[in-house]
Amino acid sequence: MEKLRSPLLSGAFAAALAVSLGACEMLSTSSTYEDAQRAFDAGQYRIANAHLADVLSRGDADERVRRLQLELMLKLGDGNRAMAALNQLPEEALGGAERRVALAHAQILQGNPRRTAELYDRLAPEGLSEQDLRMLLWALAELGEDTAFEARMGFALSRFPDSPYLNALAADQLYDLGRPREADSFAQAALVNGPDTVEARLVAGRRAIFDGQLEKAIEHYTKANEINPANPLPLANVAGLHLDLGQVEEAGRVLTIAQQNHGGYPFLQWQVARHRLAVGDAQAARAAKDQAERQFADNPEFILLSAEIEAALGNNRLALDNYRRFVREAGEVPEIMRKIAELES
Repeated sequence: MEKLRSPLLSGAFAAALAVSLGACEMLSTSSTYEDAQRAFDAGQYRIANAHLADVLSRGDADERVRRLQLELMLKLGDGNRAMAALNQLPEEALGGAERRVALAHAQILQGNPRRTAELYDRLAPEGLSEQDLRMLLWALAELGEDTAFEARMGFALSRFPDSPYLNALAADQLYDLGRPREADSFAQAALVNGPDTVEARLVAGRRAIFDGQLEKAIEHYTKANEINPANPLPLANVAGLHLDLGQVEEAGRVLTIAQQNHGGYPFLQWQVARHRLAVGDAQAARAAKDQAERQFADNPEFILLSAEIEAALGNNRLALDNYRRFVREAGEVPEIMRKIAELES
């Protein structure tokens, strides 16, 4: 989960509003490559995308434009459009190691980490750059190849010990494996060496959550959102953490902003469902839950949320089925066993 607010929250709202208003103003005039590049350099990726779309609609697709499109699509997490831009860039415009890293990144975003792993299998590890190693390790993590990941990570950090990206990857993997104390030193190294990188802030948020410092996690996720407002995860985490803290009104304000830019993001809809249930709108909670169900159907916490929504709607049989399923997945929890007994009676 993740989080927002404190004095930093107002900055996140301002940034989100600036993106929306700026994009509207920009669309009313003819855009240039320079407009798109300036917005990109400022981290205003949605505005940059709108400028770039205007430029491309006029057929002004020279190598500078395609290169910027590639970089922007990678930032926005759109692997298909990144690959399309890459394929339109000739080798003389983008080649060698730089092209390889872009290809590896786009393939992972397309859901093809295996292709990226195979790409690097043919290369000597000693010749790989920091970016190459980031892509390889990301692919191995996506594939669940924990042993290979650990071996490659040891090699990568021996070459680039101060890399915030590699340290963040190492910490994330250890948190995923349930080894938070081992992860802490890597999370700290990522933040010290890259305080203005999204990856370092995201993993710092995870560290704060494991330490029970939810307000601190909100600060880290808020900073991550400021660094890259196009990434939907930080605000979804912020909203979730506000709900964990019982700050329902704060969560609602964050979700209002987040849905303007990331309404289709499944994890965000999970948090919307939690919020709507908390304010007593079980029908809206179910509608939001349904939008996230395809991705999270087997997650025990999501199953529990489904049970609570059905219970709130008076669908006791469906609620009971979901509570029982939660127990099968996560084990017996006294409060849940009490709810099951009440429904059975």
